[in-house]
Amino acid sequence: MLAQIQERLPGFPLVMHGSSSVPQEEVARINAAGGNLAGARGVDATQFKRAAELGVTKINIDTDGRLVWTRVHREFFLEHPEKFDLRDPGKIFMGEYAKFIAAKNDYLGSSGQLPAVREFLKA
Repeated sequence: MLAQIQERLPGFPLVMHGSSSVPQEEVARINAAGGNLAGARGVDATQFKRAAELGVTKINIDTDGRLVWTRVHREFFLEHPEKFDLRDPGKIFMGEYAKFIAAKNDYLGSSGQLPAVREFLKA
């Protein structure tokens, strides 16, 4: 379908809504820490690069990020039931989320673009 859209509207920017991949390793870890995400599935991540080639300029992956947040907090409070301060797991989440974003950027082909952005901003 994306190929047909680009054929009719060449260069038209598209957005993939609801395109989180819902990594099964995150789901498994959440469930192991007391979650109940039975049957949680997402979009096959191998489709993202092809979608970008066909004009998709934005891929929404927020659910995947929220899975990282949920996993970190569930695991933290399972291991430390006496704690209640969200800042403690929040510090862990910041590092985990940074790794998540870096991996997504690599996978989606958007990492290493800073020199091009700087050059664009000079123009």
